[in-house]
Amino acid sequence: MRLYLDTFVFMDILSGSEYAGPAKSYIEMMRKGATGVVSSVLFAELSFHLTKRKGKDKAEEVLIYIQSLPNVEIVPVSEEIAKKAGRLRARYAGRIQKKLTYFDCIHLATAVLSQCNKFVTGDRGFSDIKDIEVEVY
Repeated sequence: MRLYLDTFVFMDILSGSEYAGPAKSYIEMMRKGATGVVSSVLFAELSFHLTKRKGKDKAEEVLIYIQSLPNVEIVPVSEEIAKKAGRLRARYAGRIQKKLTYFDCIHLATAVLSQCNKFVTGDRGFSDIKDIEVEVY
């Protein structure tokens, strides 16, 4: 099983939100053998939010922790992913309720091109995406 973990998964865990438990279940699935795929863009998003809220040292600690997770696959943004992201943004612009950002589309493109079985997120705005099975926890 290849699960794409959106930034929402990590933000919910780190914030201790009411969705932290369901989000943590995907990390547990990785411990049991599932591959957790993330984009390198995750590190830009988390670095920003964590540095702002908890400081640079805590942000770095969390990023190192993510890199050390069992069965994690970190996919750099390639030219192919960038092109796919642009096409996805064009396809869904104005056609779904959520306004997809370039980061959103890079995550989606990475999931699709990395042949993930599911795109896991806490963001219900992804529910209308048709290119990959979206699992909103």
